[in-house]
Amino acid sequence: MFRNYLRFSTRVFLKDKFFASLNILGLALGIAVSILLLLILQNDLTYDQYHEHHQRIYRVGGHLSATGIDIRVARSARELRNVLQDELPEVQAAVRANSWDHTLVKYEPRAGEERAFYEENIVRTDSNYFQGFSHTFLAGNPKTCLVDLNTLVLTESTAKRYFGDEPALDKTLLIDNTSYKVTGVIKDLPSNTHLSFDILLSQLADREWVRGENGQIKSEAFWNPDVYLYVLVPEDYEPQTFYSKFPAIFDKYFKSFGDQVGGKYEPILERLDQIHFHSGLEADEPQGNMAYLYAFSGIGIFIILLACVNYMNLSTAKSVNRAAEIAMKKTLGSGKPALVASFLGESVFLSVIASILALGIAATVIYATSFNDLIGKKLALDFVHNPVLLFGTVGLTVLIGVISGLYPAFYLPAIPTLQALKGAYKNRKSSLVLRKVLITTQFGISIFVVVCTVFMQRQIRYVRNRELGFNKENIVVLPINDTLVQNQIEGIKHEFLQRPTITQATTAYHVLGMNVNGQPVMWAESESGMKQQAFTLMFVGDDYLKTMGLTLVDGRDFQPGLADADHSFLVNEAAAKLMGWGNNAVGKKVKFFHDKDDKQVIGVVKDFNYNSLHNAVEPLLIARGRDNGGFLHLRVRGEDLPETMDYIRQKWSQIDPIHPYEYFFLDQRFNEQYRADEIQYKLVSTLSYICIFISLLGLLGLSAFTAAQRTKEIGIRKVHGASVPHIIYMLYKDVMYLVLLASVLIIPVAWYVVTQWLGNFAYQMPPDYGLFVVVTVFAIAISFLTVAFHSWKTARTNPVDSLKYE
Repeated sequence: MFRNYLRFSTRVFLKDKFFASLNILGLALGIAVSILLLLILQNDLTYDQYHEHHQRIYRVGGHLSATGIDIRVARSARELRNVLQDELPEVQAAVRANSWDHTLVKYEPRAGEERAFYEENIVRTDSNYFQGFSHTFLAGNPKTCLVDLNTLVLTESTAKRYFGDEPALDKTLLIDNTSYKVTGVIKDLPSNTHLSFDILLSQLADREWVRGENGQIKSEAFWNPDVYLYVLVPEDYEPQTFYSKFPAIFDKYFKSFGDQVGGKYEPILERLDQIHFHSGLEADEPQGNMAYLYAFSGIGIFIILLACVNYMNLSTAKSVNRAAEIAMKKTLGSGKPALVASFLGESVFLSVIASILALGIAATVIYATSFNDLIGKKLALDFVHNPVLLFGTVGLTVLIGVISGLYPAFYLPAIPTLQALKGAYKNRKSSLVLRKVLITTQFGISIFVVVCTVFMQRQIRYVRNRELGFNKENIVVLPINDTLVQNQIEGIKHEFLQRPTITQATTAYHVLGMNVNGQPVMWAESESGMKQQAFTLMFVGDDYLKTMGLTLVDGRDFQPGLADADHSFLVNEAAAKLMGWGNNAVGKKVKFFHDKDDKQVIGVVKDFNYNSLHNAVEPLLIARGRDNGGFLHLRVRGEDLPETMDYIRQKWSQIDPIHPYEYFFLDQRFNEQYRADEIQYKLVSTLSYICIFISLLGLLGLSAFTAAQRTKEIGIRKVHGASVPHIIYMLYKDVMYLVLLASVLIIPVAWYVVTQWLGNFAYQMPPDYGLFVVVTVFAIAISFLTVAFHSWKTARTNPVDSLKYE
């Protein structure tokens, strides 16, 4: 039986290659997109689940509130680790992790063979890290590898980078001028983990200032979260148990300092496998967005439906051509179940062929393009080790085949036998109505995704080009990695400024759009006296405002040198507004929480976006740093840029020969904040092109079939004087009305979705309702060209040949 179905399906395919090819191509694109989205969904929905105890590991964050401050932070004080282990017997292990990025790591096997790299993904942790977290060891013992001081564990690729094919165990790396012994090598971490590292260092040190004269940890230490803290608890542990016991810990360790600041602290437990999508705490690793996952999944389902709709449309439209065949089968004894099975077999057969083509498309996208780099994942078509992918692909193939053939399978056997044998059968009205509904649905989906794509593109372009309140163009940033360089920075700046193409120079510990964060608690003058308040804080060097193009709206800038380092602040307009200073901010008192002496506001800077435009400008204090560390900022001219950059490289390599030369342009680094938005835009735009293409494939097939069916009618109309444009319009007008209807129905939905997405930005582009008209006109134009592709040839046929048709 199966062999007969297969043979018959093959004959049907070979008999009508054009329409079968359209169906296969549409289904292949739908299945390929489904496979890629399945891999993305699997990657995101299984975050951190590769750890054996992922359901027993909780991260401990905190909700800190006090006068002038209210934050929910993912980190905890490192001193809390031992407290939890001592006070809560159910905590089987507590592990801290502290990121240490952009650090020079060296390996010196022999003189003159130094291998040095800047590492961006180093983590310091505790000796019991592997008691909770699961990793596959290639060398070393997970129970003892981090017990000794100055030991480390490497990932496999990092070990190869430094040691090649040589064994890494017991070799030594120099990190920040300290020697570390390699005691373990593990397999590379998967991309779907929030706690990622290339190098894992032992012995996370305690902070020096935390103990008082009596040796006890100061209460204020617990109010300074600086590490990620994880606890391993028994199976089926209820977080409420932890919360119920914490008030006693608060009273014993937190309360003393909390009373001084009017503070409250409440722990926040987050299970490891739920952090990626359900955290939203400050100071967290980049988070997933379930809304985007729903959006991509929705568009993926749309694409599958579009491919299925094409098959339904073409199958029902061509039912006239197959009416005699169906009638003959019924006359020879084929019952309805057999006919249904036959037509479902056809659609599944085409779906299997499409699936093979889809695997080729998916493999090309994954392995022959930069798709993985674009989305920041490590997708692979590994059917052997990924049963979800294997069964998912097979299931999708069968499901799409069944869905595509379901309506034709029940529609075609219902054709009246007598009419079909007489050649008098025509498509029923219900079939025509359904086909119009399906075409409207196709173009509605296509218009929807195109509208979303255009709005996303315009918003990203808007935030990239919007005035930020400072000039980010043509600023070269060089990290200052050496203390000797830091001590000589004034002379170095003067030397660089002798070059005509380098116009300004300054230093700062913060890079705008990159690391301006943290909100220390300060005391600031208010109408009722000194008020406790949190501000964002920046430390800068001389000429920072001038170099960055910031505008001083009141008061003065810092004087050259360290004259203002100990007693002065600049504030932005948002800070002045927050404190109610109005136009009288200059002269107001501000000081750090523990300082005895007041500092003074000497100037007000016009608000500027020091972080991405997802967020509004927050209150900011700018202080003159006591040293010139951090980053050297050089403003350069746009002309002769290659020569200028070559000069900077040569000069900086002479100034700091110890560290590898590195630099970046501020505008490029600032725009990296929108990388996630750009990835979403590129994915949605690609999916929108696929939606349009599949819709046009179906329209192409229908227009070809319709033109062929109306050949004799066209011949008669031409004999009576109808022109070619008139005939093309006649064949297209029904489609045009359907496209307009689709646009009217879908635009309100698209506007709602776009509005929700724009809510992620504090600064949004002005509304442009004309875009909806443009997209609708585009849909009409492209559908017209598709229909005209076949209609033009038919309309130009000699009427004599047309009247001989059939």
